[in-house]
Amino acid sequence: MLLLFLFLAVLLLTYSNGANDNFKGVATLWGSGTLAYRPALILATVATFAGSICSYFFAEELIRNFSGKGLVPDDIIQSVDFTLSVALAAGVTVLLATRFGFPISTTHGLVGALVGAGLVAVGTAVNFAKLGASFFLPLILGPVLAVGLGSLVYVLFRQGRRAAGITEASCVCVGNAWVPVATAPTAAFTALPTLQAGTGTQAEC
Repeated sequence: MLLLFLFLAVLLLTYSNGANDNFKGVATLWGSGTLAYRPALILATVATFAGSICSYFFAEELIRNFSGKGLVPDDIIQSVDFTLSVALAAGVTVLLATRFGFPISTTHGLVGALVGAGLVAVGTAVNFAKLGASFFLPLILGPVLAVGLGSLVYVLFRQGRRAAGITEASCVCVGNAWVPVATAPTAAFTALPTLQAGTGTQAEC
């Protein structure tokens, strides 16, 4: 019976995670009007599913961390009660936060569930050094690195745009140009159509 409850708890967690995270990857596409809601939702679902399949093969370290290994004793990790508690706590937390519009991360929900279940199971024997190295440090450094690298890339692209003379009024001009080319070693020339592209104002295009 416990295994059945564990299976249902994992389904609850995956449902909550999808409800909370699925649309984040395409929110900009929908908000900017690039995609309508339904195509954006389909793209998000397909991409999330593909990512989950890839994570099964490439996220071995992530899976090991979220198993709680090193955080609490191995005999606790292998118990169905502990795993059921973690899955239920994280699933319900993420589902309630999603339903009421609170900002939430499934990662944070899982970390909280692991710590909470660990404290109940072994008290202060929880390995807080492992908690800091495997969870807190990456969760703190990740956003800082993202902001730093994002700002650097933005500055480089902005400087490149200014150097190229591209403004908000610029557009890409594409059309046929008649360019003379030599057909023989003689001085005779003929005109052939060649595709050209360049930037300019809309009036120039």
